[in-house]
Amino acid sequence: MAVTIKDVAKRAQVAPSTVSRVIADHPKITQETKEKVRKVMQELGYHPNLLARKLVTQSSQTIGIIRKTSSKRSLSDPFFPVALQGMSDLLHEKKYSVLMTCGESDEEIYHEVVNMVQGKSVDGMIMLYSQDNDPVLQLLLEQDFPFVMIGRPTDHIDKVMYVDNDNVKAARDITDYLIRAGHEYIAYVGGDPRFEVHKDREQGYKQALKLADIQSELLFRKEISRDSARETVAEILEMNPRPTAIVTTDELMGMSLLSALYERGIRVPDEMAITTFMDSMLSELSSPPMTTVDIHAFQLGFEAAKTLVDLLEKPDMMKRNILVPTSIVVRESCRKNKTNGAMI
Repeated sequence: MAVTIKDVAKRAQVAPSTVSRVIADHPKITQETKEKVRKVMQELGYHPNLLARKLVTQSSQTIGIIRKTSSKRSLSDPFFPVALQGMSDLLHEKKYSVLMTCGESDEEIYHEVVNMVQGKSVDGMIMLYSQDNDPVLQLLLEQDFPFVMIGRPTDHIDKVMYVDNDNVKAARDITDYLIRAGHEYIAYVGGDPRFEVHKDREQGYKQALKLADIQSELLFRKEISRDSARETVAEILEMNPRPTAIVTTDELMGMSLLSALYERGIRVPDEMAITTFMDSMLSELSSPPMTTVDIHAFQLGFEAAKTLVDLLEKPDMMKRNILVPTSIVVRESCRKNKTNGAMI
């Protein structure tokens, strides 16, 4: 015979309603009571009927994750698995599952989100990006559906809760780091300017040059693949005067450019310094190891998930936005510019 809530309540000497609240991790139940009831559940081999619980509570206990790019690129982007781990750690603790979009185009992703919202398959959403004129953002706002964004929104900033870095400051800091190392001609290779993160980092790059009274803005605004990295490096090397440093805004992009420089026989950092954003083992093990801006992707994911769960538990909570600090991780891909002889 299957073990029931009443059996657990009787052994634990509590009311059946208390057992139900322990299963739901109700905040008003003391930790001592929770531990006692969970111990009895384990001893008796009791497993909650999660489907029945979802039907009663009208909750899917599932969070939707919306990615800006296809599933193929997400798997190779170092940011995604680290941020996902941060989200998963918090959501696992709160007994939520995760459902991710897997569309290969903006249109497919939009229709998947429509199905999630209308089918009530998720309780809330975490958007891993922010871009101009986004129909997904507009849909979630129109439906008054709970969501949190990683990245500062371009529209409706007064209505959206988000977690982000100060990307303007972070890009200004890493560009200033190169300037203090004696570099005056610094190329900026950023991603699609539709996305707010790339616009902010470009702005920070420009601010650093302006503060140093450097007039030469050397901008490349495009997503970088292995082939386009070769083309971009060729363009950089043909400039006169030729840049002595590159700021990239994405770790995968930075690795592609580093590889293209190697193919052209350009020694890093002796002939070209290079930096990037994000700090994973990919940068640590590259040759040479890459100087990065650590955006603390795990913390971004964790804080986004925590904010969303708080919103689901307290729909009338005061709106909050969180800025996760960044830090520069110095490695061998940067060195002082011998031409200037400046020291960091």
